[in-house]
Amino acid sequence: MRVHMDVLDTDFNVIAQFHDIGDSSSGFTHIHEDGTNHFHSPTDISGTEDILVDGNVDVDVTRLTRRTFTANVLNPNGVWSPGSDWGGMFYVNRLIRLWRGIAYGESPGSGKELVPIGTFMIDAADVEVERSMSIVTLSGSDLWKKFGKSAFRWAKSWAANTPINTVISDIATQAGITDINLDPLSSRAAADTQIPKKFMVEQGDNRGEALARVCNENGIDIYFDPMGRLTTQDFKAPGDTSVVYTYGPEANNNLLTVKASFTDENLYNSVLVIGTGAKSAIVSSRVRDTDPTSVTNVDRLGERTFIHETDLIQTQTIADIVAKRLFYQKVLVNEDITLETICNPAFEGNDVIRVKETEFSKLDGTFRIKAFTVPMSTSRQTIRLLREIKLT
Repeated sequence: MRVHMDVLDTDFNVIAQFHDIGDSSSGFTHIHEDGTNHFHSPTDISGTEDILVDGNVDVDVTRLTRRTFTANVLNPNGVWSPGSDWGGMFYVNRLIRLWRGIAYGESPGSGKELVPIGTFMIDAADVEVERSMSIVTLSGSDLWKKFGKSAFRWAKSWAANTPINTVISDIATQAGITDINLDPLSSRAAADTQIPKKFMVEQGDNRGEALARVCNENGIDIYFDPMGRLTTQDFKAPGDTSVVYTYGPEANNNLLTVKASFTDENLYNSVLVIGTGAKSAIVSSRVRDTDPTSVTNVDRLGERTFIHETDLIQTQTIADIVAKRLFYQKVLVNEDITLETICNPAFEGNDVIRVKETEFSKLDGTFRIKAFTVPMSTSRQTIRLLREIKLT
């Protein structure tokens, strides 16, 4: 297992790099999103030191700030302390990118392959000194933090039939987001790629809240990916429910423990979306848990409905997409499946995986990843799941 920390400038250029304790300086390979590899030699980047001790990256799809991290780093010569040569830049929302992967080859450090596990802005740094030794505890959030205190300077509106992606791009750019990767929404009819009515904000409204509203009311998942790009995904795009990984005795031995918890907190098994954007033609969409293998099946429990009404929806297609997305956001938290596995750092929130453990927990189905951790010092990973329900 290998972990690397890149310190970035505001243009995402690497200005310093740090390794986990015990790493060597023989170079490593970064695996980029397009599948290409780039090898770095020890002399590529100055400031390389083996000082990263441990930490975790936590991912949770129920939060707008999807990724957070904590890390403990050694602090030789006070390089992480205020007053160091680049410490001042570091403490004002310095960008950090973390990578995790494996070492391979016959000799120590002969090769490494890493995947990005998050790009963050520093929230806090605690410097501790004891007997001439210092450790700094860092914590940070993904770039949604840029929206936290970003407010519209004056009232603004976008006319009906403005492309949804235009609204998203306008708001994000005004908040200082420069790297944006928007889903083209190519699986939708043209009318469903546009906002159905004028969208307005007032002076002082928070840009992040406005952005979340546009996406939520149009069935679009929005988050910052591991490379720090603002990313959107049409929740009903083709291939959205493809299984990306399987845990089970026939597939691999990476599944260590399984915990299944069942409670009646927020117990819903149906979502009703009502779109009043066109007063003369109100649309509605209902999704229900009718999966015979689900513990929250409507035939077993009776229907328990979460209702969402909005004037930002006026077409049946958008109502259907929003209803499906709300189902996975708002209901079925009563069935909480937790796995402990050998770490796979390449997962993304909402990925669909298959789990088969039929002897004791009786699990045999597909699940969406709700939350997971990527540890920096151990090989054991925790994944929280929601069952991928067959909806009607």
